[in-house]
Amino acid sequence: MWRSISLRNRLNLIFASLFALWLVADAIHDVWQASGRSRVETQSAMRLTKDFVATSLALSPEAPKPQVVKNLVASLQHLRHVRAGIGDPSLASSILSEANTESEAPRWFRALVGARAEVAVIPVALKNGGAESIILVADPADEIDEVWDEARENAVEGGLLALAAIGVTSLLVGRAVRPLGVAGATLSKLETGDYSARAEGEGPPEIRNLNAKINSLAKTLDGLNRANDDLMERIVDAHDEERQLIAHELHDEFGPHLFALRASAAVLAKTIGDQPAARAAASAIEVQVGELQGQNRRILADLRPAALEELGLIEALGALVAHWRRADPKMAVRLAVDPRVEALSERASLMAYRFVQEALTNAFRHSGATWIGASLTYETPIESPNLRDPALAGLVMRVADDGRGLIGEVEAGMGLAGMRDRVRLMGGSVSIESPRGGGVAVEARFTTGRAAYVSGKLPGPGGTSTRENI
Repeated sequence: MWRSISLRNRLNLIFASLFALWLVADAIHDVWQASGRSRVETQSAMRLTKDFVATSLALSPEAPKPQVVKNLVASLQHLRHVRAGIGDPSLASSILSEANTESEAPRWFRALVGARAEVAVIPVALKNGGAESIILVADPADEIDEVWDEARENAVEGGLLALAAIGVTSLLVGRAVRPLGVAGATLSKLETGDYSARAEGEGPPEIRNLNAKINSLAKTLDGLNRANDDLMERIVDAHDEERQLIAHELHDEFGPHLFALRASAAVLAKTIGDQPAARAAASAIEVQVGELQGQNRRILADLRPAALEELGLIEALGALVAHWRRADPKMAVRLAVDPRVEALSERASLMAYRFVQEALTNAFRHSGATWIGASLTYETPIESPNLRDPALAGLVMRVADDGRGLIGEVEAGMGLAGMRDRVRLMGGSVSIESPRGGGVAVEARFTTGRAAYVSGKLPGPGGTSTRENI
């Protein structure tokens, strides 16, 4: 619980707790003082009242009449803290009960103060020969009521003061920790790959030192990222040059030799004459060489997509899909392409072609699917990403199938690693997910959002698209 509370709220809670402790301590101090004050006041009032009664009775030259005693007791009714009566000593209980009923302080507060009443019985001999008892009760209720009123006023004033102080401290704490929010936002941007972010703002020396270290880290990460991108670009270029070199070798060297072998086998089969076994062997050689030529053309298409250079990205992808349809006529393959992809640069077009090529190859070889859907569409980017080609902004490339899905964790093989590196080099990100219903979705995004699976976004069997190559 405590670990989930922000620093600002933690400091506010600490200050609020300190003020609460202060109010509680002040209340305890008031109660402690009230107990001693009530006891002193009660004893003092009882002593003064007893002295006044004794003095009043002593001033009479003879025993007082009953009316004189009654007048004396009546005059005592206006004294503070003391109540008086004439009668049996048990009268003190009824006097105390009446005093407690009139008290404004709650019973629990009176019990907490703990001040006790004092009772004094003064016997008086009357002139008519009779006797009366003056009952004096020093009741602390009046003093406790005063303490109760003071305690309530102190609580209200202290509470308002505490609220004002908490409000001021909250404002000051908020301003003090605000630079930490700037530092946190900068770290979040660095986490997403925005290494140009810097932590700016004023604050205490500790926070300025923290911002300086964050900026130093961002600068270092930016340099490492640029160096890594340059290295990755050289690796990809070297990879493409190597593929092109191999393609040239296969086309210029192996191609003519295979053609010559097939032609020679055809001529040999016609000139052998009436030797069926030899003629059959020559024909078999011709067929095998023809198959080798077909394999050579397929390898050449994988290594160097000539259609991409000659016809453009959309037609090249259409030819790629047509190839896989011929390879497996039972597989339903759908392709949806936004015409705006034609504005991609040569490097970006090659990246897009390789992405779809690798994803389709994996789907055909490993998914066991009945349909495969590929799409190149555009979404509105949240902000302008740092891309190698502005025409990539908002592009979402996606290949999905309804196959068996992922089994265990995805292992980054050579094809997947190359796909990811090409996309990352151009400023995008790749995600591979398997929905609960089965299948695999491979997605490359050139937006600031995270690539995620969204069902129904790809054309399935019989689906519609922006452009569908048949």
